[in-house]
Amino acid sequence: MFPCLIRLVLITLLFMAAGQRAVFAAGAENWIQLRSPNFLVVTNSNEKAARRVAYQFELIRSVFRQFFKIQGSATAPPVIIIAAKDENTLKTLLPEFWATKGSMHPAGIYLGGPEKNYVGLRLDVTTLQEAREPFETVYHEYVHYLTRGMMSQLPLWMVEGLAEFYGNTRLDGKKVYVGAPSTSNIIVLRQTPPLPLATLFQVNASSPYYHEDNKASIFYAESWVLTHYLITRDWRENTQRVMDFVSLLEKNVPPNEAARQTIGDLGTLQKALSEYMDRFSFTAARLDAPATIDENKFELQPISQAESLTLRADFMAHDRHFAEAQAMLEEALKLNPTLASAHESMGLVCSQQHKMEEANKWYSEAVALNSQSYLAHYYYAANLLKSKFDDDSASKAEASLRAAIKINPGFAPAFDALSWLLSSSPNSGNKPERLHEAYMMSLTAIGIEPGNILYRLNSVHVLERMGRVDDAVRVADHTASMARTPDEQAAARAVLAETEQYRSYQNQLKERQDAKEKAQAEVAAVGMGSNQASDATKPPVLQHRDNATTAGATSSPIDFVPPPHPPRPELLPSRQMAEGTVKDSNCIGATLEITLSSSHGVVQLYSDKYMKILYSALNYTPTGILDPCVDMKGWHARITYHPAKAQPNQGEMVAVDLIKD
Repeated sequence: MFPCLIRLVLITLLFMAAGQRAVFAAGAENWIQLRSPNFLVVTNSNEKAARRVAYQFELIRSVFRQFFKIQGSATAPPVIIIAAKDENTLKTLLPEFWATKGSMHPAGIYLGGPEKNYVGLRLDVTTLQEAREPFETVYHEYVHYLTRGMMSQLPLWMVEGLAEFYGNTRLDGKKVYVGAPSTSNIIVLRQTPPLPLATLFQVNASSPYYHEDNKASIFYAESWVLTHYLITRDWRENTQRVMDFVSLLEKNVPPNEAARQTIGDLGTLQKALSEYMDRFSFTAARLDAPATIDENKFELQPISQAESLTLRADFMAHDRHFAEAQAMLEEALKLNPTLASAHESMGLVCSQQHKMEEANKWYSEAVALNSQSYLAHYYYAANLLKSKFDDDSASKAEASLRAAIKINPGFAPAFDALSWLLSSSPNSGNKPERLHEAYMMSLTAIGIEPGNILYRLNSVHVLERMGRVDDAVRVADHTASMARTPDEQAAARAVLAETEQYRSYQNQLKERQDAKEKAQAEVAAVGMGSNQASDATKPPVLQHRDNATTAGATSSPIDFVPPPHPPRPELLPSRQMAEGTVKDSNCIGATLEITLSSSHGVVQLYSDKYMKILYSALNYTPTGILDPCVDMKGWHARITYHPAKAQPNQGEMVAVDLIKD
């Protein structure tokens, strides 16, 4: 049964009214906290306002999940909404928007992150249903948050079209208007010629239609109107062509072909959409609010002044207002020195300012104060891995990440971080079971958030370590096609280029090794034949290059047999890391010896099987093939090694990371 449909015709624009101004006193005002199933509202207004905010966000979430037939309850932590009662309150949380005279003063903002999601909004704005919804931008970004856990194959026009469509959800008492006309998009469509659908369907994150202001507006407007037409057509005709389109995309059917089979070929769609836009009369759905959302069951919870200060400070830390956040946290800790969340947030402030030792102190205290905080465990582990990567820090980080996963098995960032740790720690290269677990962790993170590009790029790294280079290239190529933003595209393309180059390098090494083994076998066969002819009782002897040539060998001469390497010192099982400049590198047979000049002195390192070392480029894209015997001299490098028991400035190399200065 499709929803009750009504016709909404746009007549004119009503602009947002300015609210009352009040003076905000951070330390004195009374803040309350309301928890609904999927949101935590913290406000200095009243309980009624808190319930309305939570209800409206629950409603958007519900109608979105209902349309896409998403079953089951979500495991994600609640989105935290800081609901300021007036402009002055929001101004203290978002000072950047009031710093410049004449700049835009938003009614709300969405701060998304891998571990937390915040909404900041002001309540003293008009919410008349005829007017532009003041929180439309916030709802738009929240819909992006909802899509992150659904699909990875939606074309960009549909990703933005859905966000615009559901961002215009309106609430009138117990009635919900889904598909209400978007005032700003209609103005753009009236003033700007639409793009051909063939162009719209090809827009990606690198397209000027997505990120250039003078072109992006028509992309967003047309994405909205196309999505609006497709969804309301399904409602009107009681079909599910949009869902069929999405299903084909998830099966990797190309978008144009998926459209032809479901929502219509480009020619048919172009004509229908043009007629729809020409009318400027848009169908919307009026729904009864879902019975499952009962705002009377939302729980009003006590919150102390220290806790409210901490939540607001954490919001500001995520918005990179570190000085203000630190001041608020210091005040909170005066009120309650054992508040674990304040220690967590102080660690975040320090970590984001690269004060790693201070951050470790705060995070470790947060874990001690609340061992059941998965965020404290996650933050502590992430900071350890960013500050120092040796056996001790890796072991502590692994324990904390496993604790975070046990406490919250739906927290994707912990799975992703543990995957990276298991595949990157020095003792993982010769332990297939750790690499296998790393890959399983990576797949779990992707399963929780299919649209997260960074999780997929980490899986490429793991596949390379496992030796599955062809699979790594395939995943990197697929990930590059999924990237939405310019930053995502740049990261995905860089990883794809590195992975393709690594595959080429591996293939060339294999070809060299195969040719060498073939040459050795042929020369050995020649030597065997010659010796057998002269004296059948003597064992075969490898001939010298000149002898092999005169004996008629047609392949490349064999390498000389290197002299035995000097006795090696007893090694410790632990690993150390040294960073500095490679002053010298040379090879004798399969042995590589390096002299590294570091801030702690000269380190002499070796490997008797240098082709087994993992070589990585940390901050650049390499070109050509690396010859470790000659190419590393003069480079800045970070080398992981087993130190000698009695000589810590000597050891056996495990991994080499090259760094471009």
